[in-house]
Amino acid sequence: MYMMREVFRAERGKAPEIVAAFKTLTAAFEEAGYTNRRIYVDYAGPMDTVVCQWEFDSLDQYFTMERGFFVSPDENVQSLIKTFNSYAATGDKEIYEVIQ
Repeated sequence: MYMMREVFRAERGKAPEIVAAFKTLTAAFEEAGYTNRRIYVDYAGPMDTVVCQWEFDSLDQYFTMERGFFVSPDENVQSLIKTFNSYAATGDKEIYEVIQ
């Protein structure tokens, strides 16, 4: 099992837009079989930080969905990309193997 964490630092005051964009992925994440999905926002540390975290069974599962997501992006995916590109100052992707 693996855990993915995407960390975005939004432009000042734009974290709610990043959160809303992540929420639009709920159905796609459930359909892909991802589990334990969570969205976090900063409480301390760098302001306007949004973290989306989820688990999946295999790296192949993740990369197949990820590649398919951007092959022919529909209107919703294009809107999602535009939101991240417009409101995120930085972004990082972390993948961990779940040990316990």
